[in-house]
Amino acid sequence: MRLLALILCFMTGPLLAGESLTVGVLAFRNEAQTTAQWKPLENHLNMSVSGFTFTVKALNLKDLREAISRRQVDLVITQPAEYVRLTHQNGLSAPLATLLNSHEGKPVRVFGGTIVARADAVNINSIHDLRGKKAVTASKENFAAYQLQAFSLRNSNIALGSVMETGLAQDAAIDAIRRGDADVAFVRSGLVEAMIREGKLEAGDIKIVNQQSFPGYPFAVSTALHPEWPVVALPHVREETAARVAGALLLLPHNSAIPQQIGIYGFSIPSDYESVRTVMRTMKIPPFDVESRVSLVDVWDEYRALIVIALGSVIAIAVLAVKSTLLSRRFRDLNETLETRISERTAELAHRNTDLAKTLDELNQTRDELVESAKLAALGSMVAGIAHELNTPIGNGLTVATTLEGRTNDFKKEMAVGLKRSTLDAYVADATFASDILVRSLDKAATLVSSFKQVAVDQTSSQRRKFMLHDTISEVLMTMGPSLKRTGCQVLLTEPPDDFELDSYPGPLGQVITNLITNSVLHGYEGRESGEIRVVVSRADDDHATIAVSDDGAGVPEGNLSRIFEPFFTTRMGKGGSGLGLSIARNIVVGTLGGKLSLKSTLGHGATFTIWIPQSAPSATG
Repeated sequence: MRLLALILCFMTGPLLAGESLTVGVLAFRNEAQTTAQWKPLENHLNMSVSGFTFTVKALNLKDLREAISRRQVDLVITQPAEYVRLTHQNGLSAPLATLLNSHEGKPVRVFGGTIVARADAVNINSIHDLRGKKAVTASKENFAAYQLQAFSLRNSNIALGSVMETGLAQDAAIDAIRRGDADVAFVRSGLVEAMIREGKLEAGDIKIVNQQSFPGYPFAVSTALHPEWPVVALPHVREETAARVAGALLLLPHNSAIPQQIGIYGFSIPSDYESVRTVMRTMKIPPFDVESRVSLVDVWDEYRALIVIALGSVIAIAVLAVKSTLLSRRFRDLNETLETRISERTAELAHRNTDLAKTLDELNQTRDELVESAKLAALGSMVAGIAHELNTPIGNGLTVATTLEGRTNDFKKEMAVGLKRSTLDAYVADATFASDILVRSLDKAATLVSSFKQVAVDQTSSQRRKFMLHDTISEVLMTMGPSLKRTGCQVLLTEPPDDFELDSYPGPLGQVITNLITNSVLHGYEGRESGEIRVVVSRADDDHATIAVSDDGAGVPEGNLSRIFEPFFTTRMGKGGSGLGLSIARNIVVGTLGGKLSLKSTLGHGATFTIWIPQSAPSATG
């Protein structure tokens, strides 16, 4: 959402004429060749972002880090591991975009590492044959040309004999094994194919070690795949400037003339780089090379209530053991007076029953008033929203734990001056009551968190997984509930005959549903205090599903129907409308989900958006 806000800003951000911005691009091959390759991007930015002069400069990893530290570059296109390092070192937020490579006119969203050996190396045929062998790489700090291969070797418990760093472009590593200077070369996926295409390498001269098979991935690769390079704005760049750059990149048509000149497919919304962090943590790559330590203070802060309860239980058991003889004597005294106490208790209960009968008559007279009060109380609870629902059990738990801590301290003081049976009974009763409240409060909080957790993970990422379509949409609508209550609009989700399992991207799909409902509320019900929006999920055929989002609002004029999905087209510019919501929704449905988004509307009779998506989304790798 922050990236979306940044893109909106670039329409209204102030312009500083003539300001220069440098885009640093990590060069894993020849720097001059890389600079020339990215020259079309420089021209595109200068044409699209007025008021600035952009310069693209390719640098090796060492020089790029030096330029960043001296603030000689403002935007960076670099390997994911370097982005993670910059995030921890400089406090960067999410990237502006993620690079999409191209192969035969199709997008390549991920990359990996490749292990290359000479074709005549008969003693090297699998990853296990690399034990004790000599490897060559451009640099150990290169994510795809060393760290990914080292991660795979570590997982297979294989140790190399030595590693030679050329400090040059990755082509030099291939040349080194051809000369016999090393047994295997570590390079980025796609480099072998590029060198063969350029006539610098014969396919029959080399072979791929530990080759992996990923459906739709076009390059030879020896490791797992990770998201492509991010585009990052450094902290000193103003947010509105970064927003305008992000807009220019994301609105660049995929596989158009400019991306083809660069040799890429285009740019997409930022990917999730958590898999890169996992590799770096496992390999202890900076900044994850320092172990974090947990202090006793941290343990106390985290488990204070549990420690207090456990300490109280231990003290109670110890007191019971020490005082067992005295308790036995007191029990004998209690048995002698038991009959008297029972008689007194019986008389007291009879008196209370009389009072309860009178109270019941009064309650019957005021029953109608209490029913009305209960309705108002239920309405107030609904308005409180999700935040209050979660805050209440946690607040109750904290209050009870604090009270129990105080009672435990009082109990310790009583022990010091001599423990009475009544004091012990009171403490045990209080502790039991408090424990019951704690368990119920925490169980309620856990249930609430579980209900909303899946929607929160999906919305901060774009991970593919299998999910039930109706259940996922229901979770999205539940998170929108508190905000929709303030608008007066009611959203109804129709129960389908049977739910439909998708192998797709629930996060982007949830964003589409949210954008369509928000569009209906903002444009369809202007000047109205209420409305009804219906979401109907149905099965189009065995391999496709449809989602219809219908409202009974003002509808769309016929002249606007052909332009409704255009970027920045809105009838409410300056009144809360950006013109990007429906455009982004259509791009997600068509590009990410592999489906179609259409609109039918008659002015004055509402609008219906229909999403048609396949059961299995297109492969993200091609």
